[in-house]
Order: sequence, then C-alpha cells, then structure tokens
Amino acid sequence: MSTITRTPSRSPRALPSLRRLGATASNPLVSLAVYLVAFLITATYVIPLSLVLLTSVKSDRESKVMDFALPEQWRWDNYLTVLSTPGVARGLLNGLIVAVGVTSVTVVVCAMAAYVIARSRTTFTVRAYQYLLAGMIAPFSFIPAIKVLQILGLYGTFTGLILVDVGIQIPFITLMYVGFIQRLPRELDEAAIMDGASPMRTFFQVILPLLKPASVTCIVLLVTFAWNEFQNVLFLMPNQDKWTMPMTVFNFQGLHSYNYALVCANIVVSVIPVLTVYLFAQKHIVSGMVAGAVKS
Repeated sequence: MSTITRTPSRSPRALPSLRRLGATASNPLVSLAVYLVAFLITATYVIPLSLVLLTSVKSDRESKVMDFALPEQWRWDNYLTVLSTPGVARGLLNGLIVAVGVTSVTVVVCAMAAYVIARSRTTFTVRAYQYLLAGMIAPFSFIPAIKVLQILGLYGTFTGLILVDVGIQIPFITLMYVGFIQRLPRELDEAAIMDGASPMRTFFQVILPLLKPASVTCIVLLVTFAWNEFQNVLFLMPNQDKWTMPMTVFNFQGLHSYNYALVCANIVVSVIPVLTVYLFAQKHIVSGMVAGAVKS
C-alpha cells in the first residue's frame, strides 16, 4: 500500500502577503536602505565610544584635542589613577548597592503584581492596570518625594533612593510581566491548585521559573537604569560619600582640572559593569521584550 503524503495547503489570503514579503526582501533598494539605516545606528554608538576609549589612553596634552589620532604613548596608567581615586572606588560600591537593591525589589514586586493582574480580572485589577498605564506617562516630581523621604527619615539614605527608583520602574516592569504571563496557559495554575499548592507556592514554583526570558530582560533594564541614574542621586543624596558612578564622572572634571584622558577613563570604568551584564544576558533580551509586548 502506497503512502500518500499530503502537504498542508496555504490560505489564499496568505499567498499575496507572502508574495509581497518576498518582493520586498528581493528589492535591492529596500535592502540597501535597511543596511544604510543599520550602519547609521551602529555608527551613532560606535563612533563616540571609540573616541572615549581612544582618549582614555592618551596624555593630558593629547586628550585636549579630542580626535581619533593614535596616542604617542599608550597611557594605561590612566585607569590606575582613576581606580586609585577614593571617590571612584566608593562610587563603584555605592552603585552596586543601589543596582542590586533596585533590581531585586522591583523584579519580585512587579512579577507578583503582574501575576495577580494577569490572572484575576476583577474591578480592582483592571483599575490597577489602568493606574500603571497612567504611571508610565506621569512626570516624576522631586519636591514631594524629598518631603516624603524626610518625613520617613529616609532622605539621604540608600533605602530612600532605592524605594524611589523602584517606584519609578514599577509601571513599565509590571506591564511587561503582565504581557508575558498572559501568554502562559491557565492550565498550569489549575494543575498546581489541584495538587494542593497555594497561590504563593504556585507563583514561585510554577510561574516564576517560566518568566526567565522576561526576568533577564527586566534585570538588564533595571541594572542599566539604577547604575546610570544621575538626577535622583543628585537630589536625594546630599552626602558625597554615597554618590554612585555617574556622580563621580560629574565630579571628576573639577577634581583633575579637566584632564579629559582621566575623565574618559572614568567613563569607561563606569560602563564596564553594565556592559558585562548586557553581554551575559543579551540572548534573552530580544525574546523577553517581544514576549512582553505581545498579548495572547
């Protein structure tokens, strides 16, 4: 008996779309435009970064020119000078404290809130979702924040700064988790409940492990935000001993009399931690962003 293999038929409506897609991809002008835009975007980031890297290993005299000429002598000792500055070492530690605090608190709080909003369609959760949408466009005001922190006795502390940063990031991160959790089948929750798991246990043992792509993306975004935050540190941290790395870059020019070689070396040192986190997590970022943006 012969076996007949039947190929799935394509929908007539899909054929014109496929033809248009193929025609667009085969159009040399479209391909050229795509490559040109990609080149311009890449150059926008690569050129300034290359200039900073090159200036960081020049002498004080050469760094004032700010060009792409190679240095007469590679001054790697500029990095040793930067790292030996007490404010920079302290800024690295302070930035690590703030970044870890903001990231850990935001991920746990937003993931749990998103689970409730995505699974429970009550009036309260709908209003909470709308409130978070409004929170994404509402401007942040420093005067009320400073007053509240002063009343709570948290002004000028790491705890106060972390709570403010967490509050700023809650709307976006929560909505991102909501979009991802809505893609997960409800049968997972029902199976866990039938096995006797509580809602808290269902979240931490069933749902949270499945949120790895979204969580990695959120971690990268939160670490980048907390590490590079400037305004909140400037207004909420009057004590220079608690300044993070962006504030050390701000203070470095006056400290070293506008030695741009040392300033650029300080910038490179401040970028390395965030760049390291991004390189290790880059394969999860696109999938997490796409999953969080699509509602099932």
